[in-house]
Amino acid sequence: MKETIHWKGLIVSAFLLIGVLCFPVFNDAAVNSALAILLFAASLWISEAIPLSMTALLIPVLAIVLHIASPQVAFSEFSNPVLYLFMGGFVLAGALSAHSLDQLLAHKLMVLAKGNFYRSAILLMLATGLIACWVSNTSTAAMMIPLALGVLAITDSKNSTAEAKFLLLGIAYSANIGGVVTMIASPPNAIGATLLGLSFSEWLLYGVPVFLITFPIMVLILTLYFKPNRKILVPTITVPGKKSPKRNTLIVIFTITILLWVFESVFSKLLDIASGFSSLVAIVSILMLFICKVMTWNQILDAIRWDILLLFGGGLTLGFIVESTGLGAILISDVMSLNKQMPMLIFLWLIVLGSIVMTEFMSNTASAALILPLLYTLAQESHINPMILVFPATIAASFGFMMPVGTPPNAMVFSTGLVSQREMMKAGFILNIIFSLVLTLLFYLIFH
Repeated sequence: MKETIHWKGLIVSAFLLIGVLCFPVFNDAAVNSALAILLFAASLWISEAIPLSMTALLIPVLAIVLHIASPQVAFSEFSNPVLYLFMGGFVLAGALSAHSLDQLLAHKLMVLAKGNFYRSAILLMLATGLIACWVSNTSTAAMMIPLALGVLAITDSKNSTAEAKFLLLGIAYSANIGGVVTMIASPPNAIGATLLGLSFSEWLLYGVPVFLITFPIMVLILTLYFKPNRKILVPTITVPGKKSPKRNTLIVIFTITILLWVFESVFSKLLDIASGFSSLVAIVSILMLFICKVMTWNQILDAIRWDILLLFGGGLTLGFIVESTGLGAILISDVMSLNKQMPMLIFLWLIVLGSIVMTEFMSNTASAALILPLLYTLAQESHINPMILVFPATIAASFGFMMPVGTPPNAMVFSTGLVSQREMMKAGFILNIIFSLVLTLLFYLIFH
């Protein structure tokens, strides 16, 4: 895909940076410089005038030039262990796709439907959600949408029918929902988990219940809204893929990796590793995939999303700048007063809803990198558990269901031409409101 520079957005962002530096908002030079960097990065991430990862690289550069941090400190977040955890996740996802294990899972679930379209659709959605726990929602949607179109073609429903809208939107939304289960499933999860200091297994304790609650609600809402015919029959689709020693080896490596991640607290104590154990496991899994010849070195390099890793580093650096200069404490003073003026339940709902709205119009990774550090600082300054603010806002960053630009799966479904933007907005609006209430109530009851 050819990258382009949107000069208007870039010029506006540059003027914003220069304006804040030349006409200080705060007397403290470090705080004012941090504000300039924050506004500059935010405007570029929102407008996407340049690639998101390029904006991320500019953050430490500006921090050094404006004397907020030394080069060692400014670039230190780019070696954060969580980046290596995600690197392992990317490579495992590439291995699953290369050996068709992801498609095999979808096929096995569809066999259970026994020819009924409605059950096939739900199981295809479930397969999408389960695969998206480990593979990016973008890759998952790219793989599952052709299978969904194949089902619709066999049932003569490959047009703008209720069945087509039900299945395709269900695929997109399932990819988004599945992306909240593990901390390696989507970029916002990594940012939130790093701020909160959560391990892989600790994230699962909250990610799994969110999936178990929201997935059935999503299926129910789409069923009630589109009213698909539940009696249509469809032949089972056979997914190509032969058994091989490499596939069997991959299954063993994948299973061991997942077990080590899930039982991180046990194994890390046995090995006396205080932190970063999940990142260590991720790197070892990459080595094993190469040593056992499951993937070539070029395949491993191709599977790693270097742009996403750079974006992580930039987002974490921005959070460090906002916190270390004291800008975060200043910015949240007004929000803190708002928190005191309304019940925590209402305040939390506004945060969750705001996170959802932001991700409808900009990258969820960019929105998470922007607001999660501020929420963490707010929680610390307010002397409340950061989990009650940061975690639901992190999850909400993946729950943009209204706009085609909200998430890549939304855009892919819209590009099929079988779901109009109006239908996506109507169904997505209902889900946005319901899910914002569900997340708010769930985490309010757990942490308050």
